[in-house]
Amino acid sequence: METLAMTLSYMIYDLVCCLFDKRVKLDNAIHHLVSIVGIGAGLAYKKCGSEMVAALWITEISSPFLHTRELLKEFGYKDTDLNLAADILFAVTFTFARMGGGPYLAYVTLAASNPFVIKVMALGLQLVSAFWFYKIAAMVKYKLTKRTVPKNVA
Repeated sequence: METLAMTLSYMIYDLVCCLFDKRVKLDNAIHHLVSIVGIGAGLAYKKCGSEMVAALWITEISSPFLHTRELLKEFGYKDTDLNLAADILFAVTFTFARMGGGPYLAYVTLAASNPFVIKVMALGLQLVSAFWFYKIAAMVKYKLTKRTVPKNVA
């Protein structure tokens, strides 16, 4: 319960911070709202604690690679082999966690006798993950094909 309460606090804080960005990203805002409502419902109903902690692991296990990608860009390593390695590690970790473990966890949550709002939020989080998976797969495809295109030397 304490882990979920701390996570809920962080998600609210992070959503507020995201609203101050130059451009608010709808998918990120939906992710935060789904997480906030889902965790809040789990705490209020006192249900799905283990499932929500598992969801935290599934959704956050790729975060170190996500942040590594951003740091490498900030330090000027955007189009390097190191950045490509971070991109691929992020994509692979995200794919196995969110497209492997995520659907299983969503199924377990939907199949159990949980409150409707918890089931909707589990499905919503999986749909956001599927959307991001599509975007990440497109990014990896672009980066890999960009590297194989021969450069014209004048």
